[in-house]
Amino acid sequence: MHTRKVWLLVTLLVVVGAASALGACGGSGSSASSADVQFLSPKGFMVADYGGKPLVVNYFGSWCGPCNAEAADLAAFSKAQSGSAAFVGVAVNDQQSDVVDFMSKYGLTYPVVLDDNSLSAKDGITGVPTTIFYDASGQEVDRIVGAATLAQFNTSFAKTQ
Repeated sequence: MHTRKVWLLVTLLVVVGAASALGACGGSGSSASSADVQFLSPKGFMVADYGGKPLVVNYFGSWCGPCNAEAADLAAFSKAQSGSAAFVGVAVNDQQSDVVDFMSKYGLTYPVVLDDNSLSAKDGITGVPTTIFYDASGQEVDRIVGAATLAQFNTSFAKTQ
């Protein structure tokens, strides 16, 4: 009899937890869809198209622990620089639905390229996260390999000025 009560309690907790999770995702909440994230074609993304203001390109993977570790600081940095710089994410070895979830989770609002490995190869990316900073003329001025903090993003961005 004791085993049956434990089983009922566990089942009830699972049902209540699932209902809570569904409630948090539905209604007038802000769950992202692929329509909320602008996806760019790897062949259509060119640094030169962003001339006139600095560009920050963040290579990441939703599956990557260090990428998740830096994402909150990256979101704060991109919001603080939203008027003075352009931002593009490049998702490496990732699925569109996972990228949408990642962007939504951290409040990242800039366009994303689903890399077919052509951009990573062209930019010499050997691991993620990697963030590249370009000045207004499209010249690379700095690169952070590995997870970065808000202070590191700001220091690298200052080199674009």
